[in-house]
Amino acid sequence: AVTNPYSRQTSTTSTTTATTASASSPPSISASLTRQLLQLHHPNQRFTNDAIMASSELLRLLIIEARRRAAIEAECESEVYMGQSQNSDSDMRRVEIRAEHVAKIAAELLMDLS
Repeated sequence: AVTNPYSRQTSTTSTTTATTASASSPPSISASLTRQLLQLHHPNQRFTNDAIMASSELLRLLIIEARRRAAIEAECESEVYMGQSQNSDSDMRRVEIRAEHVAKIAAELLMDLS
């Protein structure tokens, strides 16, 4: 099936999300990971817990949006290479999102967020 950018998929090899969420809540970025990322850019800055939580949510939303846009890019590329299939199974194919798909959407995503 075509990868749904809004569905949550668990993977043992994925380290994008640092914490595993329950079925009722979306995956999140851990506060300790967010703090480490912020301290890389601002080593002498102190951060409140509220700032860390807000930054974690922004990172989560950025990742979701990047995944959604990269999935669209991968689907478009797949359609170009495979052409439009006449059978009904074309809606059931899987599309792999690769680093090149993320690279193609990165600049536009960053401009949209600035």
